[in-house]
Amino acid sequence: MTVSRRSLTVVGGLAAALSCASLATASAAAPTVLSTGHVDVVGVELTDGAFQIHVHDETSGVEYDPAEVVLAALPGSAYTVPGGGCHDFLGAPGDTVYRLPQTQNPELLWAGLSAHIDDGVLAGDAFTLSLESVTGPGDVSVYQDGLCAADARFFDSGDGIDGADVTELDAHSHVHANWAFTEPGSYTVSFTVSGTLADGSAVPAVTEDFTFSVAE
Repeated sequence: MTVSRRSLTVVGGLAAALSCASLATASAAAPTVLSTGHVDVVGVELTDGAFQIHVHDETSGVEYDPAEVVLAALPGSAYTVPGGGCHDFLGAPGDTVYRLPQTQNPELLWAGLSAHIDDGVLAGDAFTLSLESVTGPGDVSVYQDGLCAADARFFDSGDGIDGADVTELDAHSHVHANWAFTEPGSYTVSFTVSGTLADGSAVPAVTEDFTFSVAE
């Protein structure tokens, strides 16, 4: 398992009752699996001076707490790393990774980033989104298509998580990118949102964990 992060007794009837209650709670808390359609993985709002982070299923219009959702990259997301040098951060040419594409594919999840924050509330009408940690069997990269993908990375745990894994987004952001995973399996990806109000006071940073199931 790869872990990357920013440097920083009951017996008898009572036991049976607790066991049944735990099973009921686990069943009730079963996460929603999103595997196709338009989803903003990190959706950001600002309410009463505090950041709120949710997963926004644009297809159904439902907003979820990140803990309520598993984001699935189906086996069909398999992608062969091209040659030419611009995708070497994903692996060697010919390697197979798993990629949720920037361009919508109706058979896969179309994963984006978004924000809905009123004008004039944040300094510069912008905030910061940082990759904090990745736990899973491989590495995670979020990047956009362009002349050279290596120069269009938002986040990449493959070269260590540091100050390069930070991006500034505007208050009305809605962007899509490629989300690539180097190995199949389950990942926990943590993001932090931070920013400053227009009056110069800091908004408390908020960190949330997002669960991805890759080719499982």
